[in-house]
Amino acid sequence: MVSPRTRTLTALLAGTAALALVAACSGTSSRDRQDPPDLEGEVAGSIDYSWWGGPARNEKTQAVIELFEAAHPDVTVNGITADWPSYWQRLSVQAAGGNLPCIPQTQNRSLADYADRNSLLPLDDVIESGAIDVSHIPPDVLDTGRGTDGNLYMIPYGAAFYSLMYNETMATEAGLETPEHGYDWDWYADWVTQAAEALPDGLVASQLIGVVPELFQAWAIGQGEDLYDDSGQLGFSPQTLTDFWNYSERLRTAGATVSAEVTSENTGQAVEQSDLAKGTQMSLFWPANALASVQGSLDGTVDGQTLQVAPMPTGPQGLGNSLYVSGLSISANCDNVPTAAAFIDFFINDPEAADVYAADNGANVHSENLQRLIDNPQTSDAKRAELELFQYIASQEVPAVTYPQGYQTIYQETFARYYQEVAFERMSVDEAVEQFIAEAEAELAN
Repeated sequence: MVSPRTRTLTALLAGTAALALVAACSGTSSRDRQDPPDLEGEVAGSIDYSWWGGPARNEKTQAVIELFEAAHPDVTVNGITADWPSYWQRLSVQAAGGNLPCIPQTQNRSLADYADRNSLLPLDDVIESGAIDVSHIPPDVLDTGRGTDGNLYMIPYGAAFYSLMYNETMATEAGLETPEHGYDWDWYADWVTQAAEALPDGLVASQLIGVVPELFQAWAIGQGEDLYDDSGQLGFSPQTLTDFWNYSERLRTAGATVSAEVTSENTGQAVEQSDLAKGTQMSLFWPANALASVQGSLDGTVDGQTLQVAPMPTGPQGLGNSLYVSGLSISANCDNVPTAAAFIDFFINDPEAADVYAADNGANVHSENLQRLIDNPQTSDAKRAELELFQYIASQEVPAVTYPQGYQTIYQETFARYYQEVAFERMSVDEAVEQFIAEAEAELAN
């Protein structure tokens, strides 16, 4: 159960932007603070910690909080939680008012929106002091917490990553091979095209590829490019995007994907309610940390079907995976940095905390705790498959990606909108590419 304290704070803060301006650790403006953090104080007093998630994650997070409070009887951690969209809306308002909680949960894709505005505390000095131990986090993963200025603003704890989830039972019964590590985009196109012919009526092979920016990122990485370059501008050529959207159109027109109409209707749908979870779709590119919950939904709908997970396709320059890393930051307006640092160190490193949290928000990035969870007999087969896939991806030395401001607008909104114009046959691929790039470059110029 979520504690009464957490439930109360959730109810108070979930409603309006005005309530989101409630002070967390102090009213000091994060934009004005220039003093170095006080690392000499005792671990005591009260701190606020905010995160996104549903009931199951809230219960696990509260269990970690209670473990920390038991180890530090003079500390109270006030938990503040919200669902994904409400969380970021509230965090933006809090950052603008200099009232972030002492420990906000952050993610590398949106980190610049807060670090670049001086809302977060650089953590390099905190780590150097020994207050937070990051020695068990792979360097490439740790670097996902760096801002555009090179400073570390987030300590990673969970890595989500796009994967190919597929119904192994459905594929095998249709006489199809299943993907192996190292498969490429051509193999995938052949696979889902064959599936479109082999699957029984009413079943579909794949989602609509071109509407998903994470899939374009995988395509670009495989070409040796990325969403951004080192200067924070677009990092891919127009031809790369043209090729990707033409690829998606080839699969759509071949009947290997769901239609543009169905895709539009299903926008915002929980993955547990997806066609993959209902047993009517063979494959879905989606973050691997949802595998266990999707398998659970499938088990409640269809008997005897097993989902498996594979990495993203490779391209000429290698594996197309990138990491979407969640972590913990300390706000620039926090007046209890020693306690905030102690809580982050506990969350990241304590084995018992790792056990109760159970990698709920992506694979545990602490190498020893990750193996601990894999070896735990209570870990489900689906969760173990996710964690082992992360081990493989991490072994490929996936480069850290620094996301400048504007990711949400450019890729989660504008990118999808232009491909929908293509898929509804209201715009050609060439027209959509030209207009998307122009709009994205204008956004980055602001």
